[in-house]
Amino acid sequence: MEKEFWQAHKAKGLVVLGVSVWAEGDPLKMAKMFAQKTKITYTVAYDPEKRSKVAEAYQVEGLPVNVVIGRDGKIRYWYGGFDVKSLKKAIDAALKEPAPKGTTKGK
Repeated sequence: MEKEFWQAHKAKGLVVLGVSVWAEGDPLKMAKMFAQKTKITYTVAYDPEKRSKVAEAYQVEGLPVNVVIGRDGKIRYWYGGFDVKSLKKAIDAALKEPAPKGTTKGK
């Protein structure tokens, strides 16, 4: 995720957000350890109550789940698992979408 998606496309406006859900023990500590271990530089959020409203909203029942949201805020892709080819295709398509009126590219 780090190199193939985030580093390769962040200049085009891609935002990657990792969300740590259902972590055992201290969720903040677990999220930090994961980010350090995997050397990721994108933002990782966590749920301090171990009851993730994000997981509920995106119907996450297992991990990983990848969601691509278009520039208009609508879900363009949802996949439970990790399929590099289809995720790349969805990201490429979303990055080709025009920015909504009244916004500046990259902001």
